[in-house]
Amino acid sequence: MTTKKKSYASRLGILALVLALTSTCLLGGTMAKYATEVTGTGSATVAKWSFKVNGSDSTTLTAVDLAKTAYKNVASGKIAPGTQGSFDIKIDASGSDVAVDYAIAFSNVQHKPAALKFYSDANHTTEITDLANHDSLKGTIAVGAAELTQTIYWAWVDDAANDTATGKAAQDVSFDIKVSGAQQTPATS
Repeated sequence: MTTKKKSYASRLGILALVLALTSTCLLGGTMAKYATEVTGTGSATVAKWSFKVNGSDSTTLTAVDLAKTAYKNVASGKIAPGTQGSFDIKIDASGSDVAVDYAIAFSNVQHKPAALKFYSDANHTTEITDLANHDSLKGTIAVGAAELTQTIYWAWVDDAANDTATGKAAQDVSFDIKVSGAQQTPATS
């Protein structure tokens, strides 16, 4: 039995020696390495936003009265077939450090005679058919650009066949105008 005990003891000793050498190699490899740490700082200046409509940065646009913008008037404060006019919406992003995409939309149009039309040109050749989403009422103001004036022309064509019933009872034509501005998505270079 003493030879067997010596044999087990020898085997255990050799196994312990092999494990010690293996763990020394593994630990020695992970302990000896080069390491560097670099630190720095970051900063940015946030771009300024400025968006004004008709000189105001208020969320309420001054009311547009078509009768006051008419080139020829029928009676004070009234419009009728044959009248026409225009009004300006001045959009200003000159104080903004970013380009601005803008859109003008008409909504909630009430009691508009069928022959009362809106146009994007003084010659009344380009009708604004979709008052809520027309391409001529959208655009971009570049960084540093001056104020942009969007003139909207209107004309009530003398169309007795379509508008005879309109004049029999005085009605107030009304509509809402919304001018929105949003930062243009920066392009990636």
